[in-house]
Amino acid sequence: MPHIRKDPVTKQSVIISSERIGRPSDYVNSDKRHTANSELSCPFCRGHEMKTPDPVYTVYPEQEEIWQVRIVPNKYPIISETHENELPKENALFYASSSKGFHDVVIEHPNHYFNFYHSEVEDFFYIFKAVIMRLKDLSKNKDMLYSLHFKNFGPEAGASLYHSHSQIITTPFIPTQMFDEINGAVEYYTENGRCVYCDIIKEEKLLNERVICENDNFIAISPFASKSPYQIYIMPKNHSDSIINTSSENILDFSRILKNVFDRLYKLLGEVGFNYVLHTISPVLCNKYKLSNHWFLDIMPKMSKLAGYELGSGVFINSITPEDATLQLKNIL
Repeated sequence: MPHIRKDPVTKQSVIISSERIGRPSDYVNSDKRHTANSELSCPFCRGHEMKTPDPVYTVYPEQEEIWQVRIVPNKYPIISETHENELPKENALFYASSSKGFHDVVIEHPNHYFNFYHSEVEDFFYIFKAVIMRLKDLSKNKDMLYSLHFKNFGPEAGASLYHSHSQIITTPFIPTQMFDEINGAVEYYTENGRCVYCDIIKEEKLLNERVICENDNFIAISPFASKSPYQIYIMPKNHSDSIINTSSENILDFSRILKNVFDRLYKLLGEVGFNYVLHTISPVLCNKYKLSNHWFLDIMPKMSKLAGYELGSGVFINSITPEDATLQLKNIL
């Protein structure tokens, strides 16, 4: 059964989830993307709703009875409730705990061939409206400390099904990388009395070397220390600690800049695989980190694979400067 183990040296949590071996996949390689029968067996297509668990949230466009976005529990969850008698033996050195949590799949569109590179603003609006509502619902469970929303597109980015989808994994612990990020922002706020992300936005607008595009409420930049080629942050211009507090009007503006960014990526790189991660805190953490935390979306095109040095050191090697990447993305439209 899935459970959580803690590294005795780094104290980093690891989810052991051996049950996921053998999970189904209709997205094995790029040659199989458009096989004629792929829709017939896809569990995410409209008309195949019985192939998934019952939805925890569904979005219906106005005056329509047909769903646009469905969020369902993952049939092969990374994390789920573990009984104490299923845990490995522990001692003073080795510690394991229950992996109680939630693993959701966001089915982003009823069309099997929909993807972010050929989408409309309203598609993004419906997707993130659903994500926000699910995050709000998950936040009611006070035992859960962090919900991570992420997307893998393309086999090289870890996607296991072709039909466009993303995921939300909710855990009773804060992942190490997110915890370090939150603490770094707290340290900056303690020393300067300001949000570090608000200062980054102000400085980037002043320098105008890494700003890709912006609208009234959001800005897209190449981060100064980009970990990979064409990495992009989309950030609210005004301070906002959590995406769940974002108004419908701002979700629409967020959707507009998201379409702008993916139009640029597509024209420059084609349908390149990518990962994105939503960096946001839950209401459980808002009281403590409200003034220092600032949510953003981190988009990482899959241009290269991690090798020994990156995996061993945690230090990333980027083959293009963020300034050059910005110039290419800015001038492509």
